[in-house]
Amino acid sequence: MKSLIKHSHQRGMATLVVTIAVLVTATLMVIFATKVGVFDQRMAGNETRHKEAFAIAEAGLDYSTQRFITEFKRLYDGTSATTTSTTLATILTNAQATDLRADGSAASAGQAKFSVTVVNSGASLGTIPIFTFTSTGTSADGSGSATVIRQISMTNALGGSAPDVPLIVSGAVGTGGNFNIVGNPNGSGPGVPVSIWSNANVALTSGSAATCHRQYFDGNNAVCSSSYLSRAAGGVTLTSYSQSYPDLLPNDANFPSDLFRFLFGINRTDWTTKKAEADSYGHVVSSCSGLTASSGNTYPLWWITGECELGSSQVIGSTSKPVILVLDNQAMTTQGAGGIIYGIVYIFDNPTIADSSGNPPTPGMKLVGSPMIQGAMISDVGGNQMQGGYAVVYDPTLLNNLGGKSGSSYTAAYIPGSWRDFL
Repeated sequence: MKSLIKHSHQRGMATLVVTIAVLVTATLMVIFATKVGVFDQRMAGNETRHKEAFAIAEAGLDYSTQRFITEFKRLYDGTSATTTSTTLATILTNAQATDLRADGSAASAGQAKFSVTVVNSGASLGTIPIFTFTSTGTSADGSGSATVIRQISMTNALGGSAPDVPLIVSGAVGTGGNFNIVGNPNGSGPGVPVSIWSNANVALTSGSAATCHRQYFDGNNAVCSSSYLSRAAGGVTLTSYSQSYPDLLPNDANFPSDLFRFLFGINRTDWTTKKAEADSYGHVVSSCSGLTASSGNTYPLWWITGECELGSSQVIGSTSKPVILVLDNQAMTTQGAGGIIYGIVYIFDNPTIADSSGNPPTPGMKLVGSPMIQGAMISDVGGNQMQGGYAVVYDPTLLNNLGGKSGSSYTAAYIPGSWRDFL
């Protein structure tokens, strides 16, 4: 009997121990689950506050950037230097912000806010410094923060100046070409005309190849027809300046080594900056087929990534609103007579682009019929890439409309790869 009581007592103790263990385990599980839930809530709260701070920081970046652009355009009048420390200091001061809401008003306690600093980075894009914008956002309760940084500069479509020669070619000019060029009557000084400028030979070897002053450019297909500055005669190839061809400058020692920099004011290695500038206006396209007489109305720069085929009656740009067409390692061709481009055509030999075989493709120009460029044509390549019966007419009014330095001709250039969300 005592043995049975003893065994019953032991079984009861075992059951009690197991029950206590289960209760302790369950309690620990509940505590752990509670901690996990609290931790998840904290994480979610932190994420929400960070997103709030990040959003207000982005708003601050956009706010100060727009203020900077507005101030820059307002203060740049084309006659005074905006790169002086006094003027830039004013622009930078007016672009900065302290404890503002997304709408630009002063933030009160319990409201999300941003503060933005703007400094000169010490680098430059052409002649204009690159500025670093740092925007810090703070959540409404003050516990969340985020920082975003972006660099911008201001750029003129042409880097501040327009070409004063209608045909500028790196390489030989004229091989296979029946071109007609209306020169700048004062290209090398008052009364000293220049029609073609090159760092190689200039050949007048065939047909109607000729240069002339504007008053002698006429006919149904608009050619130099009665009085010439220079004309193809007997297969002449010029290797140096000749008084017999007073408007041609072959193998000129002063020819720029970087035509991209000559045109845009920045090195050709920084070409992505100009492409990004065009892209900010939706002006990066694969062909010229959609371009019209109004294509220069919003902003003149267009970046063409495929072949540019000018239609027989297509008109691109206008004298008052000309265009700049950058043919990115591409060719320009025509369908026939009648097409006109008002502005600058630049055949860009992009060193970073290769064809399907891994070799750099050679851009070029083959214009049949009698297409016309009113303004200037600039090419990184010459030789047999300059074929065709085209006409290039120097137009000082048009080129001045492209090269003016008024505030309206400037746009913001966002430096590629400069945006980041860390210090």
